[in-house]
Amino acid sequence: MSDSVVVGALLGGRYRLRFHLASGGMAEVWCADDEILGRAVAVKILHGHVASDPALRARFHTEAVAAARLVHPSIVAIFDTCEVGTSEAIVMELVRGRTLREYLDERGRLEPIEMIHIGAEVASALSCAHRAGVIHRDVKPANILLSDDGRVLVTDFGIAKVLDEPDLTRTNQLIGTVKYLAPEQVTGSPVDARTDIYALGAVLYEIICGSAPFVGDSTAAVALARVQRDPMPPSFTVDDLAPVVDAVVMRALSRDPDDRYASADDLRAALLSVRLDEDHTIAMHTPGRNEARVEDSIDATPAVTTRSSRSTVLVSLVVVTALVLIALLISSTSVGRTLFAPDPSTTTAPPASIALGGARSFDPAGAGAPTENDASARNAIDGDPLTSWQTEDYATRNFGNLKAGVGLIIDLSSTHRIGHISIDSPTTGWSVEIHTVDGVAPSTLAGWGTSIASARAIGGGVDLSLAQVQASSVLIWITDLGDAPTPHVAITEVGLSAQ
Repeated sequence: MSDSVVVGALLGGRYRLRFHLASGGMAEVWCADDEILGRAVAVKILHGHVASDPALRARFHTEAVAAARLVHPSIVAIFDTCEVGTSEAIVMELVRGRTLREYLDERGRLEPIEMIHIGAEVASALSCAHRAGVIHRDVKPANILLSDDGRVLVTDFGIAKVLDEPDLTRTNQLIGTVKYLAPEQVTGSPVDARTDIYALGAVLYEIICGSAPFVGDSTAAVALARVQRDPMPPSFTVDDLAPVVDAVVMRALSRDPDDRYASADDLRAALLSVRLDEDHTIAMHTPGRNEARVEDSIDATPAVTTRSSRSTVLVSLVVVTALVLIALLISSTSVGRTLFAPDPSTTTAPPASIALGGARSFDPAGAGAPTENDASARNAIDGDPLTSWQTEDYATRNFGNLKAGVGLIIDLSSTHRIGHISIDSPTTGWSVEIHTVDGVAPSTLAGWGTSIASARAIGGGVDLSLAQVQASSVLIWITDLGDAPTPHVAITEVGLSAQ
C-alpha cells in the first residue's frame, strides 16, 4: 500500500482520510471527509499488489463504471474515483451500520420475516443492476450492508461483469466466494442474472438455517458439491418452517438456471408473497452461538413434555415480564414517580424548576442536517411523559463504531445557575455525559469542553448534580446506547432545577 494511505492523508485533492474501516482481498476501505462538499464518505483503495496487475486494476475500475450508473436506494452509491500513488481509489457512500456477515456471526441465524425483508431488498437492488446489464457475481453476506437507518444495501461490484464488454477474468479463474458460487461459475459456463439469483438463494439459506447450503473440508469440495447435488431443504434444519419458505429458497438454489426464478423481480415477488402465521413459527435444533434456548431454561422435564405445555409456560413468563417492565417503565417517568411517591406529609417540597426554551438534536458526526430525530426533540421537554425523543436506531450500542456519541441540546430561556438535571428514560444500560455552555451552543463536541457530570450503565432515568454551574444551554451527550435489541436511547422528559 502506498505511503500516502495514512490517517490525515489527502486523496484527490479533497478526501481527507480519517480512519480505517475494513480490508478485503482486493482493497481496503477508509472513512474520509470530502472537504469540498463537507460530508463523510467511504474510500476503497486498491491493495498495492493488486494494483500492479493491469487486469485486476481494470476490473477494479470497472466497479466504479458499473456501479456509478446504478441508482437505487439499496445500492451503495459511487461518487468519484481518484489515483493514490500507483494505485486507484473509489469514493462511495458511507453506510453507517454493519454487514450481514457480522450480523449473522452475532445472531447465528435470523427469523423468516427478517429473511424475507433482507432478501426482497437485495433482489430489488439486483433487479436494477440486471436491467443495466450488470451481474454482480459475488453476492454474499459480506457484501450486504444493514444500515443504521434501516436500509439494506448491496455493495462491491468490483468483480461485476458488464454485459457486452470483454470479460476481464482470467481463464479458469473462479470469481466469487465459494460458498455462494452458482454451479455455472464452478464449471466455467456462461453466467447471467440467474447466477446472482442462485447466490442470493444461498444467502437466504444461511440466514434461515445459520449455515451455508454446502460446507466441506476444502473450497474445492464445497464448490463441486453444488454441481453434483442439491442441498438439504431448510426444513431439515429448522423445525416448523412454513413449506413455502422451503419452496422459495430451494427454487432459487436450483442447479439448472432454467429451473430458478427467471428474474430477481420474480424472486422478490415470491418472497413478498410468503405469509407466516403462528402455526409456522421457527425453532432450531441447536441454538445460535449467541442465543439461549428458552425451553432449556424454564423446563427441565423429560423430552416427552408437549409443545403446548412449554408454550403455556412461555406465555406466562411473557405476561409476567411485561407487567414488570411496565411497572419499571412507569416508575422511571415523572408520572410514575408521582404515583409511587411516599406520603406527601413526609417529603420536602421539590426544588424550583428552571424554565426551558427549546430542545434540538446534536449529531456532529452525522450525515446531513438535522439528524437524530430532531423534529421530535421538544418531546423531551413538553411535560408529557407519554411523548419522547429518541436517537436513531443503530446496529450496535457503540453507534456502529462510526461515532463517539450523539446528543440532545437543552436551551434555557435565559442564563441560570443549575443545581441538578433529571432525565427520564425507559432505556437501560445507557451512558451519558453532561456538558454546559454559557453563550452560543457550539457545533462541535470539543467546543463544549469537558463534561461536568456523567453516569454509566444507567438503569432507566438518572438525576445528576451540576454543582450550580452557570449556563444557557446543556448538552446531554449519549456515549452508550444501552441494552435494547435495536440499540437506541429514548428520553421522555428532561428537567433542570436551581437547587
